[in-house]
Amino acid sequence: MPRTSQGKFVTEASKVFQEGDDFWHSGQYEEADLSYQKAAKLYHDNDDAEGEAFALSRLGELQLSLDNYDKAEKALSAAVELVRDADYAQNTYGEALIKLAKLETSRGQLLKARQIIKKAKEVLGAIDNRDLLGEAYDHEAYMSLLENNDEAALKAYQKAAELFRDDGISLKEASTLRAIARIEMKNKNYDRAHEVLERCRDLYRENGDLLGEASALSAIGCLRYIIRDINNARKALMKSVYLYGKVSHHYAEAESLLYLARVEAFDKDSGDFERAKAHYKRSIELFDFMGNETMKHAVLDEYYNFLNRIGGC
Repeated sequence: MPRTSQGKFVTEASKVFQEGDDFWHSGQYEEADLSYQKAAKLYHDNDDAEGEAFALSRLGELQLSLDNYDKAEKALSAAVELVRDADYAQNTYGEALIKLAKLETSRGQLLKARQIIKKAKEVLGAIDNRDLLGEAYDHEAYMSLLENNDEAALKAYQKAAELFRDDGISLKEASTLRAIARIEMKNKNYDRAHEVLERCRDLYRENGDLLGEASALSAIGCLRYIIRDINNARKALMKSVYLYGKVSHHYAEAESLLYLARVEAFDKDSGDFERAKAHYKRSIELFDFMGNETMKHAVLDEYYNFLNRIGGC
């Protein structure tokens, strides 16, 4: 796999591999493809099976992201075969299996994907790689959601969160907790959902992830609105709007403004109709600025319905 010393790549293969990552991140997919293939060949020429497998695994991941399933399968299957029996490369083997399971999931082959993820869990559990094992459980949960099995998904997400927490990977834990909260809210377990979202928010805040914190706050605000805790819903959503604005995430800011408008429009005693009007208008402006005509007109319709409800005052 890519080798570094004090943050610097020390082999030609690892340098080319990094070039592939750089091309991918800049949207130059053909160049990234060629770099990963070149890196895999360089690792092969150096008799570095794990490095070759790692480069092929990344190549497969790239092709999967582009929905090129056949190319992704070819690269990932080759990576798996290279390190299947290599004791020193079981991390790379397990990670390639997870990607292969994601490929089969994308193809709609859930039974096959489950067989692969089961093997990945066995491999990663044997070497106690809690990070990748957590990712395996996270994907297992996603597959359960596709099968409309919330109970199984919840158990898998909880296991993933536990593994991420034990390994100190707080951002992955936060993301998994967010998924848990969605299921709990769907099942109307609001107290549990709120507890999970507060933990999620704390983790994002500790990591300085403003976007993640804003997302958690938006969810908390929506949850408090559902249970008619208007004051706390308002507080959470106002903070969410502020944070989304701070990171210039206009779509999410517009959405949170819409939720905040609904909170203020709830009734005359708990809400504030003038603030509701202002929030609706600002949400409409942002969707218009982004050229999102669908959401712009949807919010406009809701705004006019609100005005009709209150008699246009």
